[in-house]
Amino acid sequence: MAALAACSWTGCKDKDKTDAAKTAGATDLDSKCQHVAVACGDKDKHVEKITADCKAAAKQQVEKGCTDKAVAVYDCYEKQLCGKADKVWALDDLRVLADRQKQCVAERTALSACTGK
Repeated sequence: MAALAACSWTGCKDKDKTDAAKTAGATDLDSKCQHVAVACGDKDKHVEKITADCKAAAKQQVEKGCTDKAVAVYDCYEKQLCGKADKVWALDDLRVLADRQKQCVAERTALSACTGK
């Protein structure tokens, strides 16, 4: 009986840790989404759209345990693509721009493999 109780208690702690990690990951990605949107967006309405699309994608990325890979992609976008002449209107425009400039390929591949998309 004691072993069952201990096992149940440990399982609950693991679930709490997992939930806390997901919450932290979502917060990290939400912040990263805002940074990327501001750095890359053309106008305020585009910044809002990029942020909203990014946060929607982030929910799935966090659920699949891919937070670190998503952060790497958004970091790459921000450092390699944004702040230059090209500004974007939507999150998917960053993918197109990355393809055109052959940037962030390894990061996007790793994220795609993690999320299964």
